[in-house]
Amino acid sequence: MSAKKIFKNAAIGLISVSAVSFLLNITIPSDIVINENSKISLKTFPMLKANAYSVANLSQPEVEVDNGLINISSKECGNFNYDLKLMDTIPIKNINVSVIPKKYVIPSGESIGVKMYTDGLLVVYVSEVNGIDGIQYTPARDAGLCEGDRILSVDGYELTTNEEFSEYINNVKQQVHLRVAREGEFFETDIVPAVSDDNKYKVGMWVRDSTAGIGTMTYYEPETNVYAALGHAICDTDTGSILKISQGALMECDIISVKKGQSGIPGELCGSFSGAEIGTITENNEFGIYGKLTREYDNKGNLTEVATRFQTKEGPAEILCDIDGSGVKSYPVEITKISKTAALDNKGLVIKIVDGGLLEKTGGIVQGMSGAPILQNGMLVGAVTHVFVNDPTRGYGIFAENMIDITNGMN
Repeated sequence: MSAKKIFKNAAIGLISVSAVSFLLNITIPSDIVINENSKISLKTFPMLKANAYSVANLSQPEVEVDNGLINISSKECGNFNYDLKLMDTIPIKNINVSVIPKKYVIPSGESIGVKMYTDGLLVVYVSEVNGIDGIQYTPARDAGLCEGDRILSVDGYELTTNEEFSEYINNVKQQVHLRVAREGEFFETDIVPAVSDDNKYKVGMWVRDSTAGIGTMTYYEPETNVYAALGHAICDTDTGSILKISQGALMECDIISVKKGQSGIPGELCGSFSGAEIGTITENNEFGIYGKLTREYDNKGNLTEVATRFQTKEGPAEILCDIDGSGVKSYPVEITKISKTAALDNKGLVIKIVDGGLLEKTGGIVQGMSGAPILQNGMLVGAVTHVFVNDPTRGYGIFAENMIDITNGMN
């Protein structure tokens, strides 16, 4: 064989190895989490071999490659690593496996009312003030304020409502000192009110102190009363920023009607708060809202295992939700796509509504269904988070393990 041909074959081999390595890096993450006494299977390439090492104090875990599948299992909790090698010779990827205790919760699906008060006053709009002298003034802009800022104090006072802020400005009628939060940083500034054409003192900005809405509880833990809901953050409708809360309450909610979704127009569950508070809200982050229930529940026997994202499969599943006020029901769905590499994402799953009755009533996924638990093979695998605006029969879901990580930190 000529030197030229040998070089060419070697180059092709290097390209092939690089291609395999690239595909593995985007399809199989470097860190895998499984429950004890569980087995998972990941698709790979037929020519790969897996060799476990760094087993620590675990008995030998089972890692095998069979017909393009990596099968992983362990009877004990702990960590171990394994190498993937092409033809048992060329190193391709190193993977860490964490084996964790099984977690059990009670899936809910109950519609809930949400009331939240912001931590400080959120600036949602900066505008001009039409002065009594016919001149336009921009006090807020001149003070360096912009949408998304949170006013923490005024002259050292913590004002918690829009009314308190407006009343204070009109009583002082002169320059005030503000402490402001912006994207995790803090600063102070002075603002001088202007006398408007309606003879009131104004600073040229709109502020918000609270928000309210309807969602769905995903699960709760009967031993601790810790709950999780929504699967995504509550954001301000004007600024798009995640609301920082000072306090919040979970309320009983009655669904009274449904606005059916259609392409380009999201639907909505319409309901009213019954007035009874059933829990507190202490966390609002990208994975949902969290807190503790203050109401006792009777159905403490439906403990369900929480699956990791690696135990979740494409195929039939179900969601739990209340769409008409008649109580929580189960509806068949199809998990059509899974992104196992999206560990920190509330869009790791794509689901499709396949239940004819649900499609007839709602058109698919509607606002207010966020947080509806997704179950598969008797395990909680995730929660509904977003609807596809142009196709309400489909939407995104978050992996249950992402929500569990939050509630584990609250116990």
